Amino acid sequence: MMSSSVLHNAKPHIARGVGRLTDLVFTSGQGSYVQTTCGKTLLDFTTGIGVVNTGHAHPRVVAAAKEQLDRIVHSQVNIGYHDKMLELTEMLLPNLPKGMDTIFYGTTGAEAVENSVKMARAFTGKHAVVVFRGGYHGRTFGTMAMTTSSRIYRQKFGPL
Repeated sequence: MMSSSVLHNAKPHIARGVGRLTDLVFTSGQGSYVQTTCGKTLLDFTTGIGVVNTGHAHPRVVAAAKEQLDRIVHSQVNIGYHDKMLELTEMLLPNLPKGMDTIFYGTTGAEAVENSVKMARAFTGKHAVVVFRGGYHGRTFGTMAMTTSSRIYRQKFGPL
């Protein structure tokens, strides 16, 4: 079990740009539950955000990740193609709306948002962007300019 002194010593050195709901330290998760260093099991109402569809440590996701890690850890899409990307492309194409035939692969939500804006501007020739009030789009400069869910994301950074 991790001591509270580790959190106490490390916390001042972790960037504060990300708000945290609690000072609890999580050690593991299974499905919709997380475990803490103090031995509590809690229902994770966000389900880890990034694992929202399957929950923490879903056996099929873990198995697929382990299988991929045994093959290649990172096959950068701007260096070359990789087999799983091509297989996924073939699976997605028949499900795209009529008139759409191109897929963009990115690594983060912020990258997806910023490239969506670039593609929309290129396609329409227009530069204005409409965002939802209270929406979160990311922490990069481009997505930060569109994020209105909390002032902390743009505080002290000024307009883009």
